[in-house]
Amino acid sequence: MPTTKTTIMKLSLRRNLYYSFLLFITISCAQNTYTGTIENWNNKQAEIILPTENPMVIGSISQKGNAIFSLNEDVTNAILGTLQSEEENGNVRIQKSTVSKAFYCNPEHVEVKNGDINIHKLASRGTFYAGNLANEEFFGQFRITSSQSFNDSYFALGKKDFVKGFYINFFYVEEAASVNGECKTESYTMDMKRIVEIVTMYNINLKKGWNMVKIEVKETYNDGGKIRPLKTAMSTIEKLPKDARLILFEQ
Repeated sequence: MPTTKTTIMKLSLRRNLYYSFLLFITISCAQNTYTGTIENWNNKQAEIILPTENPMVIGSISQKGNAIFSLNEDVTNAILGTLQSEEENGNVRIQKSTVSKAFYCNPEHVEVKNGDINIHKLASRGTFYAGNLANEEFFGQFRITSSQSFNDSYFALGKKDFVKGFYINFFYVEEAASVNGECKTESYTMDMKRIVEIVTMYNINLKKGWNMVKIEVKETYNDGGKIRPLKTAMSTIEKLPKDARLILFEQ
């Protein structure tokens, strides 16, 4: 989904950010409802917002920090309707993606089923927003991730050393699809003195509807003084890991 300065300005005239808030989440998979409590929440009531062209509220955060969002039928129809509307209006930022593109690998190395069906990502880079649309207030962005350090490193686009950890995103498909196997790519280190094997492991088994996907850096290596991912795993999961956290941050 698009995230633009215009959209963010719609959300934020006043920034009041608090760092390293953690949300411990319990889930109800049957109803696609996700709840938890943000520790040390020092803001008033807020909405959980998707930064679509017309920002969409999918949940809420109470004054005590209790958070809940739901991917029910109404939310799903609204999200898919927004994507269709923006595409029909010639919005070039909207790009269709397929299962094969979302979890890319040479088909010789993985087994793909229904790879050509469309797939919709709930949040770009796994990012949600906390704010108040009516008052145009913005309290921060957040992701479901394993730690603050992973969040800060993984999304720094190579500007920081990578650390092991994971984040969670949600994907919607209209029929079942899967990508299973390992991609292995040989790459020279920066000093050109050795070759390392970069591995991406796929265990993606998508059911019709919304799916949770865990993207995890499992191993790293030293590449000329820079720490980079050596093994990355992408897998569908039925429940959140016990060490999952919701990290509020500024970016």
